[in-house]
Amino acid sequence: KAAFENFGIRYMFPWQRMVVANIMEAYEAIRDGNDLARADDVFCKGRQIVLLPTGAGKSLCFQVPALLLDGPTLVIYPLLALMTDQQRRMEEGSLRSVTFRGGQSREEREENFRKLREGAKIILANPEVLQSKSLVRQLKEVGICHLAIDEAHCVSEWGDSFRPSYLGLGEVIKELNPPVITAFTATAS
Repeated sequence: KAAFENFGIRYMFPWQRMVVANIMEAYEAIRDGNDLARADDVFCKGRQIVLLPTGAGKSLCFQVPALLLDGPTLVIYPLLALMTDQQRRMEEGSLRSVTFRGGQSREEREENFRKLREGAKIILANPEVLQSKSLVRQLKEVGICHLAIDEAHCVSEWGDSFRPSYLGLGEVIKELNPPVITAFTATAS
């Protein structure tokens, strides 16, 4: 229903429904106070890797839960162009989002946090901007419900050479402590 009302999508593929269900089930279990470390019936204890081909609808798998969760979803993208394209598509689908990227002014960041307080559901960021400890602290205060890493193969393929900021994602995740983490890729080896 959320996919149709916000994006005009009448049918979600079974794999999309499964990923969304896994995200929602894990989040609801944590929200309701269940200990995922001991909960055998909660799929992947709030952690999953989604490997689907290009064009299979991976973005919808984190956008639909973002509409339904209590707080925002943080999506980490490797490329600014991809972030811009995704934000445009989300806004066309009435999914309010904000983008954190390098070179933003203090006023732009404050405007993003204002939008989050007013109900923006998706936070788009690249790994470099998340190296700012003050930004991560502010994001922690917002209360991230779901962290999604798009193009997750970049973590291992680019991490220690071309994009060393990917090596810092573990610390960012530890600091934010989101209840649910999902990694998406079409090209994992």
